[in-house]
Amino acid sequence: MERDEIPGASGTARGGLAGALIDVDSLVRAVPERLRVFPSGGARAGALRTRLAALTGRLGLPEIDVVDGPDGLWSVELALSRRLAAAGPEPAPVPAARAELSRGPVMIPASDGSPLRCWEAGPRDAPAVALVTACGMPVGLAARWMRALSGDFRVVTWESRGLFAEPGGRGPAALGGHDLAAQAGDLAAVLDGFGIRRAHAMGLCGGAVVALAAASGGDRVTSLSLWHGDYELGGAVPKTDHQRDVKSLLTMAARSVRKAAGLHRLMRRPAALDAMRADIAHHLIYPYATPELLHRYGLLNGAIMSADSRPFLSAGQPVLVVTSGDDTTAHPAGSEYVAARLPRATLAVRPHGDHLTAFDAGPELVALAGKFLHDVTASERRGA
Repeated sequence: MERDEIPGASGTARGGLAGALIDVDSLVRAVPERLRVFPSGGARAGALRTRLAALTGRLGLPEIDVVDGPDGLWSVELALSRRLAAAGPEPAPVPAARAELSRGPVMIPASDGSPLRCWEAGPRDAPAVALVTACGMPVGLAARWMRALSGDFRVVTWESRGLFAEPGGRGPAALGGHDLAAQAGDLAAVLDGFGIRRAHAMGLCGGAVVALAAASGGDRVTSLSLWHGDYELGGAVPKTDHQRDVKSLLTMAARSVRKAAGLHRLMRRPAALDAMRADIAHHLIYPYATPELLHRYGLLNGAIMSADSRPFLSAGQPVLVVTSGDDTTAHPAGSEYVAARLPRATLAVRPHGDHLTAFDAGPELVALAGKFLHDVTASERRGA
């Protein structure tokens, strides 16, 4: 797989309509009802209907209906329509688009047997980076980081347990344990599945908590970078309104599928997209797409957001902690607290950049990550 062939190039025209469908594969499979989209930019519904019918069949996706306009569409359908509208010209036939996934998904069992959908990119003899992304997010949200790092590193990642369908299936796979220990243990399972002994762990958002917990439990994690982490630190630091609101929502959703169904009805409203960045809304809305997904998301992400991170702050690995004063999603004071207490941490506070820009892998962030990764893997490279 080439560096520019990682799946899920959200917000770009990469891959044409076939690439866009691959990017929304998880979302289309998750929703049991037949989804509808509408053409935009002067496109004709009939032309889009013909193209979608051919491509969904060849990609093994459920059929998607095409309607004339957005009236009556719910939030997932609108997000899906916008992603398909952003697709550029077809650069390659469908078989080549499918080949982008030749190194994923690979199904790897967790320690309790839960199936994990995993991906890898980059040279297999390079130092390994385990990318621990935000809970409940499809792999496409991590695609830019995979592309950015895969020239010099072997990058592996996975999607949250129990929230995604197995290849070719519909609806989420079986959910085993959902506490933080189970999710942190998935990092070791992924490394085992790819035959990797040790790796740098790069955690984003709630993935920073998972990576930190995994690093404190053994010697598999050689170093850490923690990006805009969403930590529970008791009363030691303030929380944003977003952190408080999401934790309350997840607590309710975790109680039962019935409770989650009530919240899901609110998330079906088109207005639910107003708080989501348009170019990645099809990823951000994924864990809210069905009552069952929302319930499981409440269990999994609720466990991450509720687990006290302070017991993990004795981890002795080199750590880069990154935040921004503009982050109104995960309070930057949490990252500052974590960096001040980890024995070998370096804190980088960006002057600008909100929470979601951490997933964009912009040049400044890639340079910051690359320098740290090259420094902490220098001895490994010399040994090779």
